[in-house]
Amino acid sequence: RVVLAGDSAGANMAHNTAMRLRKDGIEGYGDKVSGVALLHSYFWGTEPVGGESPDAAFFYPGDVERVWDVACGDKFGRDHPYINPAASPEEWRQLGSGRVLVTTAELCWFVERARAYAEGIKACGWAGELEFYETKGESHTYFLFNPDCDDAAKELAVVADFVRRC
Repeated sequence: RVVLAGDSAGANMAHNTAMRLRKDGIEGYGDKVSGVALLHSYFWGTEPVGGESPDAAFFYPGDVERVWDVACGDKFGRDHPYINPAASPEEWRQLGSGRVLVTTAELCWFVERARAYAEGIKACGWAGELEFYETKGESHTYFLFNPDCDDAAKELAVVADFVRRC
């Protein structure tokens, strides 16, 4: 039983690992994991999604884009599936897992992307189980900075329950 999980950019890695696993597999293991937990995913793109502000920023407008450009050395654009899974939603049916948990927070910079991902994965024909959890009044990865708050305990309980059911 293996569950891929990550928060922020780690959630991107979990999603992309599950995608690659299904395509390439691991000799002697197969092409699926038991679950994928995407916590406050750092998904982005060139066009705003939902009510997303084109000026979304960590601290200054353009921070989201600058971080991606530095992280990938300008090798992959902002609509590459590594950061923008919505650029190739037809591939989502091949996600290497039968269960996905998507968590986000109401004030997260990427909340609209998380909502769109959850809706897209349900609509694409993927034959798995999706769970979506949104924390009201909190920001991106708040649980890292305030792990003892009630909201962090509730989100951790959702994640732990998801892993138990995988």
